[in-house]
Amino acid sequence: MKVAKFIIILIFLYFFGEVLYLIPNKFITLDYFKIKEINVEGNSKFLSLELTEMINNTYNKNIWEIDTKQLENYLKQDIRIEDSQIVKKSLGKLDIYIKERELEFYVQLGSDIYLADKNGIIFGYMKEKKLEDTCIFVIKDRNEMDKLMEIYNKIADLQIKTLISQIYIVDENCIELILNDGVVIKTKNDILEEKYKIVESLYNELKKNNQIEYIDIRFDDFIVGSSREKKANE
Repeated sequence: MKVAKFIIILIFLYFFGEVLYLIPNKFITLDYFKIKEINVEGNSKFLSLELTEMINNTYNKNIWEIDTKQLENYLKQDIRIEDSQIVKKSLGKLDIYIKERELEFYVQLGSDIYLADKNGIIFGYMKEKKLEDTCIFVIKDRNEMDKLMEIYNKIADLQIKTLISQIYIVDENCIELILNDGVVIKTKNDILEEKYKIVESLYNELKKNNQIEYIDIRFDDFIVGSSREKKANE
């Protein structure tokens, strides 16, 4: 009786082992599990070549063999991509979510003009994207970029930020913000955010009645220069 019971257990273990063998080697490898559909959200012409290459390498592979984290890290190696997420939506279907870096301003370094995001990360050349109405940082090196970013972040929530066409360092004591109408705001890195709020109000008020040439906010008092004064002194 014990022998018969032992034989039954052996037979059961044999068939159980066969099933375990067949699942990964037969069932899971069926065409049903191969990637047949890949959807990309956030796709653009800017990234089309790289995404096409990745899609071609992924298409028709077994979904169980896809390492989504590895693919996400591969995409994030592209400086133009801020974030990515890959989801196995269902058997045979993969969804790819791409968040591109968005242009915040241009950076002119020598004769080249680059694209930069809100964090000051350079991610391409100006010619690679459609031209947008935003300001240009004119710099000589990364150190100057960081100094200009300090000021830019202080005015991030102010309307005057949208009026800047160019920003650059004149010397260690002066940084100039050139507005779209040609008005120059002279400043430096240790100026507090509150002072920029005041200069914004001052600029809007003075523009109603005067032709402003510059507003210097580097000192305790605001110094305002106008084209009328310039003509009177000539």
